[in-house]
Amino acid sequence: MKHILITVLLIIIGGCASWPDEGQGGWAEKYQNYPLTDEQNELIYDTQETVVLSEFEHHVLKLDLLKAQGIKQCMPAQLLKAQIYENRIRRLIAAQMWEDAEHDLLIHYHGLNQLSKHFETVNAMTQCAGPTENEQVMTASLKEQITELLNSDNQFSFNDFQVTPKYISRLSQAADLIKQVDKINLLLVGHTDISGQQTNNYELALKRAETVKHWLGIYGVNPATITTLTQGSLSPYSNEPDSNAKRHSDRRVEAIVIDITDKDTNKKVHALSSWTKVLNGPKGQ
Repeated sequence: MKHILITVLLIIIGGCASWPDEGQGGWAEKYQNYPLTDEQNELIYDTQETVVLSEFEHHVLKLDLLKAQGIKQCMPAQLLKAQIYENRIRRLIAAQMWEDAEHDLLIHYHGLNQLSKHFETVNAMTQCAGPTENEQVMTASLKEQITELLNSDNQFSFNDFQVTPKYISRLSQAADLIKQVDKINLLLVGHTDISGQQTNNYELALKRAETVKHWLGIYGVNPATITTLTQGSLSPYSNEPDSNAKRHSDRRVEAIVIDITDKDTNKKVHALSSWTKVLNGPKGQ
């Protein structure tokens, strides 16, 4: 028994003595490049104020859409309650009480989702909303908002196709609005900077577009309504002189919203053949 105890103690002591130094591995260590550079912080993180303002504008648009769809005729009391809560959050923002506003925004978010589902059920059973004059105008506003969200903070790190947390937030908001519209199709075009071989750039750009499609699918957007294409490095974001900032802007996914409940489609996408010619061109270009 004594020999067994001695053996156990030696194993424990030896194990502790061989524990890796800080920064060399071990449990609970995270292999990340800390501290983050200013560029990385700008790429990944929003300030609390920016998050609150962005979310609030998103919720205002959702409630405006419900009003345009005729919720006042079906559920006036519930609409008034939502408007009162919205005004409460607006006052908190005006007073720069960001933590309180963030807390109430979370409650408002779930309340709007429940209200939207309830309204959809009631209207389907009773047709209480009837025809609405403002819905077409609101749909056009939705198109602009979705386009803006999908094309904000849509840059990627060098030689990487993973979306940043900031962009994931934009995709979540955009998906929330996309699901409010009956007919919508998206064209996602991947881009790279001029670094590397063109063949590899085509592949990387397509992976970026596919990753954005994947995240939109996670948030409930029908993947069948999304087309992904690649432009590699052929379509830079701007014609500015080459720089790190320009290359950062070039590493992106461009989102184009088409066919939203009307007959007019974006002039940039009259024919998909103009985009796919890039893929069918001679190799090595």
